[in-house]
Amino acid sequence: MRKPKDYHKYNLYLTAFQNSVQKYAENPDLNSRKDYIKRAVLYGVKAVNAKERPKYITMESAEDNFQFISIINSMIGLLTPKDFMEIFPITKDFKGHKWGVKDYFYTRNYINTLNLDEPIGGEEEVLNFMWEYTNWDIAEFNVKLMCYLSDLRRLNGYLSLAEEWAEMNGIETYTVHEDEKGNAYIIKNGKTIKLGKPRPKHLKVIE
Repeated sequence: MRKPKDYHKYNLYLTAFQNSVQKYAENPDLNSRKDYIKRAVLYGVKAVNAKERPKYITMESAEDNFQFISIINSMIGLLTPKDFMEIFPITKDFKGHKWGVKDYFYTRNYINTLNLDEPIGGEEEVLNFMWEYTNWDIAEFNVKLMCYLSDLRRLNGYLSLAEEWAEMNGIETYTVHEDEKGNAYIIKNGKTIKLGKPRPKHLKVIE
């Protein structure tokens, strides 16, 4: 459970991100600009991870969330793998072979296939890079990205990423929701089903 002080972290990180972007735009020195980009990426990722998920998702908030995370990914594309590792060091987890997951060695092997001094690149290259990278902040950031994308898909009448995967594999899915009036409903396999209000416990059915 997050502590009360954690609710203020988002605004602090967001302000730091905005200040870094402004200084990047105003500074003509290339070395200083690279430093501000690195700061912006750090604070941007931290801001995304610190942002609380609201009870109700609107189209406006979903689009804003996805646009913000896309801006951060664009900035990551300007960095080199070496730059990125300085900001988010590879997590020193060495037991991936035991659990069948990515670990420090897996990421190092992947990094060794890249040119450490060339920018990571465009959107596709950034997404691939982030997916192969082992770091807890980046893992949480990737989860937020998938959640934001799923929000947009649902609001546009499509299945979320998880629901689409489940449908492709013949697995039924449902999630329980509540609207602003307190009415409960479920989304089952992408379809909305309204739930009836539960009968008070003190009432009994007479047969």
